[in-house]
Amino acid sequence: MAGALSPVATANSAQSTKNNTDKAILIEGSGVYHRTISTSNTLAQQFFDQGLRYAWGFYFPESIASYQQAALHDPTHPMIYWGLAHAMGPNPNSRYSRMPDDPKGEGLKAINKALRLVSNATPTERDMINALYVLYDQDSIADSHERDLAYLKAAKKLQKKYPNDPDIASLYATSFMNIGRWNYWNHDGSPVGDTGKVVTVLENTMTSHPDHPGANHLYIHLMEASREPERALASADRLAATMPMAGHMVHMPSHIYVRVGQFDKAVASNIRSQEVDKEFLEMWGDRSLPNLGTYPLSAKIHAPHAVDFIKYAASFQGNYATAIEAANTLVSKINPNDYKLGRNQKRVSSVCLVNKMFGHWDSILKSQPLASGTPYLDGIWHYCRGGALIASGDLNAARFELESILNITIIKDIDQ
Repeated sequence: MAGALSPVATANSAQSTKNNTDKAILIEGSGVYHRTISTSNTLAQQFFDQGLRYAWGFYFPESIASYQQAALHDPTHPMIYWGLAHAMGPNPNSRYSRMPDDPKGEGLKAINKALRLVSNATPTERDMINALYVLYDQDSIADSHERDLAYLKAAKKLQKKYPNDPDIASLYATSFMNIGRWNYWNHDGSPVGDTGKVVTVLENTMTSHPDHPGANHLYIHLMEASREPERALASADRLAATMPMAGHMVHMPSHIYVRVGQFDKAVASNIRSQEVDKEFLEMWGDRSLPNLGTYPLSAKIHAPHAVDFIKYAASFQGNYATAIEAANTLVSKINPNDYKLGRNQKRVSSVCLVNKMFGHWDSILKSQPLASGTPYLDGIWHYCRGGALIASGDLNAARFELESILNITIIKDIDQ
């Protein structure tokens, strides 16, 4: 049964074990959401539950490790391998970042093993396994986009068959969101495609299962860019409590708080998010976090995202001290050799941008760029200097900065 808060789930507590072959431990504070699977092994059930919760929390390495531990306790239960395939597969973040699905092929191995063991599954479990297999079945559907559409169709059919199952509702929502890649609303506020239908499915799910970690998490992501982000405030307010020892879930409410002007709460949730990740890693000890799936977000690497939000929220709050501290923290965590890599460029530029936002013109004019040589880094630097020069009355020098920006806009590979 999905959605129960059972003794199996509430027995969830941190384990100190001397068995070095263990892939995971039960983490106190990982939540109490429980989905009964047809296993007679209590530890397999507990680790399955933890794996499912961490998958809904987008901490996929933690999820994979938990499922691996579940398999040690019951190697014949197909839903454990379904869980591995789910955690190793794509999510909206991986799709937005154009990351390859299942780069090591471990997800395909897992779902194939689930299929081999499907005779041990209940009818609902069998349906879930068969639906997820569609996402991996390259032999039947070679084109990845067509396979995504086929999986969306399978997940939608599954949700209609089991309308009261919160995990299946969340799987359906994810299958839609993976295709949308965070593009769910038009500029006029109208929903893109079936966004409205998916929103309704999640809202109905939360009516009967208000504390489901996946439904609340996904709903926040769906609503944050809408014209009505306040509709997700209830989800934001309760999400952290669904998984208090998952840093990303503690952070996630701030996606709504910054959209509705609750900047104090946004800053606080991201400070707590970093504390939670540190506490988790202390519990986890020297155990590894497997790098086997599509998206590697984990407690080990989440902190910069939380600091990004502190900088963002504090800037809109008018809190220069907190915003510039966050910006400097972001830069301090990056190896100078990596300043020009991907999103690091945004973080390297954040000190300049915070100073511009708050009118700290002298700080800009007295400083030198931390890095240069890419259109983004150079463009932001000229933009910040131009603002500072205008504020100081030096319009001729400001025109040079404008001309520099215009020259950058005609660069062929400006997106690099």
